[in-house]
Amino acid sequence: MPGPADPIRTERLDLVLLTAAWLRAYVAGESLPALGFTDPDDFLAGSESSVHLRVEQLLHAPSDEPWLLRAIVLRATGAAIGRVNFHAPPDERGMVEIGYQVCPAYRRSGYAAEAVRGMWAWAARQGALMLRVSVAPDNTASLALARRAGFVQVDQQIDDVDGLELVLERPTGIG
Repeated sequence: MPGPADPIRTERLDLVLLTAAWLRAYVAGESLPALGFTDPDDFLAGSESSVHLRVEQLLHAPSDEPWLLRAIVLRATGAAIGRVNFHAPPDERGMVEIGYQVCPAYRRSGYAAEAVRGMWAWAARQGALMLRVSVAPDNTASLALARRAGFVQVDQQIDDVDGLELVLERPTGIG
């Protein structure tokens, strides 16, 4: 049976855990440990603050690692085409919040939906009870993905970086 740190496999994708050592090397600008994928499109471009945040998080909570950043790897080519992660393990409600980004050249091909479905199924197997996404109101693609997956808006919030976000949730047991 696969362990929590093993790649999460979907129909076309491998969701490869970016280990604490890999993330520390990335932040330091050092040579990256091989994780079995290539990076022709700089899949973490624009995610530097998220990477720094996760490195800091892992210093204080190393057991969070399997829940954090994963490369979305297109199995057919071995290329990283985006990233997906939970912000942390399940909270006291059993809730996990997902974040994801697909490189522009690979958008509108269903990869984001496939990656998040894989992550949500994995989270449910690990005991998560509630799934959450926070989406900018003008991000029609992500809102459509969430609504197709059965999410409903439960709140809104102001993110320090991203501004206004709609907060959508659904239990893990549907979809």
